[in-house]
Amino acid sequence: MMRRCVVLGLALVTACDSGRLGAPRGSTGGTAGTSGGVTAAGLVGTWRRVLFFIADDGSAGSNETIWRFDSNGTASRASVTRNYSAGVADVQTVDARWEPLSESVRITYLPPSSGTFEFSYRVTGDTLFLASQAYGRVSR
Repeated sequence: MMRRCVVLGLALVTACDSGRLGAPRGSTGGTAGTSGGVTAAGLVGTWRRVLFFIADDGSAGSNETIWRFDSNGTASRASVTRNYSAGVADVQTVDARWEPLSESVRITYLPPSSGTFEFSYRVTGDTLFLASQAYGRVSR
């Protein structure tokens, strides 16, 4: 189904990116961990991205993704889909482990989900660019 997207929110205002998702000077990017635990202090915290849209049938909705990266290497991703016109929402949560690499983060989904993925990332101020998608910081 074709959707006309209305992109709202501070995290989404950054429409143009250089495409380089390594760690540019002056930002916190993927830094290899040190012995004794996971380090990538800039990535630790809760991050949120929301896309609002009007579907072809005129219904209003949104897709929200919330990532939480804990300093002990655990993570979670919540995906919330809302249909404001119908007054319904669907939430899916996935637990994971994460490991910072030199310019990317490796995320391994835990059962009942599965899969290991490597995403480029960088943090600039209160914005996380994870696989080219901008997320606003919710908390540290």
